[in-house]
Amino acid sequence: MKAGGTLTALIEGAGFKLHWFDLGRRLQALPGPAAEAFEAGQASWPYPYLRQAWTGLLLQPAEGGEAVVWFLRFPLDEQGKLQLAVRDNLLHALAQGLKCGMRCEAAQQLDQVLKRSGLLYTPSMERRAAFHARTGMLLKRPASAHYGPVLDYIRKPDTHHWDTLALQGIADLAVRWKTEKALLLPQISRIAHPVFIHLCACLENEMIDQPLAETVKARAESILHSDTIPDVAMICAAVRACSHSPAKGLRHAFLLKLLQYPSTAQNVQLLTTLGSCCTTDLENPELARLWLNALANTEDQGAFNRLLSDLLFVPQVRASLLMVLRDPGQIEILAQAFGRFLHGPTLP
Repeated sequence: MKAGGTLTALIEGAGFKLHWFDLGRRLQALPGPAAEAFEAGQASWPYPYLRQAWTGLLLQPAEGGEAVVWFLRFPLDEQGKLQLAVRDNLLHALAQGLKCGMRCEAAQQLDQVLKRSGLLYTPSMERRAAFHARTGMLLKRPASAHYGPVLDYIRKPDTHHWDTLALQGIADLAVRWKTEKALLLPQISRIAHPVFIHLCACLENEMIDQPLAETVKARAESILHSDTIPDVAMICAAVRACSHSPAKGLRHAFLLKLLQYPSTAQNVQLLTTLGSCCTTDLENPELARLWLNALANTEDQGAFNRLLSDLLFVPQVRASLLMVLRDPGQIEILAQAFGRFLHGPTLP
């Protein structure tokens, strides 16, 4: 395999159609032209996370048969582009196995090649479930056997046991939220906390509309305003569910409220969720300022360093964050945290 080839060309030459997905901050499909430009070293990965491209690759046979899934993590250079030496090494190693197609001994050989490459990774259970639900629909397969029990529970949460539900069934529901919205809207406030958390984690990968986002937000706000200590895991789940919604104004108002509410404004778990899942919302100068101030006020320098190292690598938000960080009028604790960040170790 000569240098300069692409994984797409190699896979398609073996009789498969290659579908690219990003699994970094959320599950999202990558259009073919964008993937090809990235593979060729001509364009940056559009969704960098921790300076890597966290991919899910679906290899769909052209003439029937079982699809193949690879989860590969590609290191990025300073411009967010693919490191071409890594690409060429992988292509060279895969070429021999693909000469015989992807059956039996050849498939086993490819598995060994991928393991030796150091590029394989294992996504979280929630991300894997969402990936299988999404790709199942792409391949026009029915939902898993776990989907029916989840629907039964959502319809009557008071008479069914939530702890018997499988995560895959919840992911199957999330990917079908449009057709099941009439069921979800009145029931979101009634489902058990663990089911709400898993459902929101799967809805993070969907562009839920304003009515559903409003319902999710309302449940989180009811927890926020209760007399007991707020369940931060529930609030973080709601943030995740709304993070990809086109209801941007609703989400911004929600995030502004959380960043000014005493019980959540300095919670590292919530601030990490916001920075990791609502990344592009930090283009908003007010949100960027409140988030950075809150993060500095936690006095958790490790979290500050990790999040800033990641986000300053994202072109869409780099400018807004630097504007706050370089403001002469910034609060003292933020100036100190940024100073330690500049002079201390960051992510490799």
